[in-house]
Amino acid sequence: MSAALVRALLAGEAALTAGDLSAAASAFAQARAEAPTDVSIAIALANVHALRDDGVSRRAVLLDAFAVGDWQESTAGYALGTALLESGAPLEATVCLERVVESHAKDPAALSALAGALRTQGRVADAWPLAQRAAQLAPRQAAFLLTAAQVRHDLGDLIGARRWLKQAEQVRPNHGPTRVQAAYTSLIERPSAHGWALFEHRPLPVPTTGARPWHGEALQHTSILVTAEQGVGDQFQFLRFVPLLAERGAARVIVECHAQAVALLVANGIDAVARGTVVETDFHVPLLSLPHRLGLDGDVQAARVPYLRAPVSSGHVTSAARRVGLVWSGNAAFPGRYTRDLSPTAFALLLEQLAAVPNISIVALQQGVDVSTLPEHVGTVGPLSDWLDTASQLDALDLLITTDTGIAHLAGAMGVRTLVMLQYVPDWRWGLRGTRSAWYPTVELMRQRASADWRSVVEHVRLRLLTTG
Repeated sequence: MSAALVRALLAGEAALTAGDLSAAASAFAQARAEAPTDVSIAIALANVHALRDDGVSRRAVLLDAFAVGDWQESTAGYALGTALLESGAPLEATVCLERVVESHAKDPAALSALAGALRTQGRVADAWPLAQRAAQLAPRQAAFLLTAAQVRHDLGDLIGARRWLKQAEQVRPNHGPTRVQAAYTSLIERPSAHGWALFEHRPLPVPTTGARPWHGEALQHTSILVTAEQGVGDQFQFLRFVPLLAERGAARVIVECHAQAVALLVANGIDAVARGTVVETDFHVPLLSLPHRLGLDGDVQAARVPYLRAPVSSGHVTSAARRVGLVWSGNAAFPGRYTRDLSPTAFALLLEQLAAVPNISIVALQQGVDVSTLPEHVGTVGPLSDWLDTASQLDALDLLITTDTGIAHLAGAMGVRTLVMLQYVPDWRWGLRGTRSAWYPTVELMRQRASADWRSVVEHVRLRLLTTG
C-alpha cells in the first residue's frame, strides 16, 4: 500500500468522523485513483455518496468497480454484489452474487442476496428456490425469512407471504422492514386500519423544528406541517387526505412537497413549500400517515376526485382524432423500473399496435427521450418544466396511457381518463385483481396475465382503444 493511498484513506476516515462528507468523498476518490481495482475503497466512496443522498454517483462508482475491480474472490464479490443491489443495479449484482453462490452453494446470505437481486429484476420464479433454501439453512435468521416473504408476495402468494412474515416476526419482533412488508401484503388486498397501522413502521420524516408529532388530537386554531416522503406519485395520491386536517379545525395546513410540484399545489390553493424548507408549526404529520392518523380505515376518499386541476391549460384540441398521451417508463434511479417500465420489445410492440388504431393522435409525454428514435406518427411536447406544466398537458388529452409512474397518479388525481399498464404483481396501491382502481374512478388497470407478460397488456390497451370512444 503506497504512502499516497494511506494518506488518502486516513483523510477520508478523518473527514467522515468530522462529518465533512464533501471532503470524505474527495479523499476516497483520491484513494480510488491510487487503487482502482480495490473494491473495498469503491464501496467506501459509494457509501459516502449515499450519505450525501447522491444515488447517481453512488451507483456510478459501484458500476465502475464492477467493470474494473477485483471482485472475483467471494468476500469482495458478495460485498460488491449487495452494494450494487442496494444502489439499484440488480443485473450487475446478479453476476457478482452468482459467482459467490457457485463456490458457496450453502451460504444462506449469498443465496438470499441472489434471490433479492433476481426478485428486483422480476425473475421471482428463479428467486424462490434460492430464498427458500436460504431460509431452510438458517431458519433463525429473520432477514432470510423476510426475503422469502417478499418473493412469495411478488409471486402473488399472499398466504405464503404471511406465513413467512409470521416466522420472521417471531424471530425478530417489532422489526420495521418486516412490519412494512406486512403492510404491503395487507394493503394490496384492500386499504384497512390494520394495513395503515403496519405501514407506520416505515422510516418517518421528522422536520428540524419544534413541531410536535400529530396523532389525531384536536387541531382547533393550530398549524400543522404535512411532511413530504417517498416519491412524487405517493404525494399526488395522498394529497386527497390533506383537506381533512382543515375540516378538523386546523387554522393553517402547510404541505411540504417535491420542489417541482410546488407551483401545481399553490395553483390549486394549497399552502405548499419545497421539501427541506424550515417552517415552524404546532404539529407535523407524515403525508402517508394521514389515513392511519385520521382513522379512515378503508375510506380512500375517492369521492374527492378530482382534487387537482390545471389552472393554465394547453387547451383541448377539437378534432376527429382522440389525443392520446403516452408514457412508458419512470424514474431511472428507481430499482422497481426493471418490472414497472416497458421493455424495449414491449414498447416497440405498443407503438405498432397503436399505429393500427384509427382516429387517434399519439403524443409522447415521456421526458428525456431522443425524439429521433420515435416513429413519425408519435408527436412530442418538448421538455416539461415542472408538474404544473405536466398538468396542463394532461388537461389537453382525451386519454393517457402510462406505466406505473408519478404521472399516473397526477392524471388520476385530475380525473383524466387513464390506462395504467401494470406488472403481474404491482405496487400495493393497485391491488392484485380487477380493472378499476379504488383510488381513482377514471383510471383503468391493464394487468399482465403472467410475470413479464407485456404482450397481453399491450393487446388489452389496443382492444380498449378500439372498443371505447
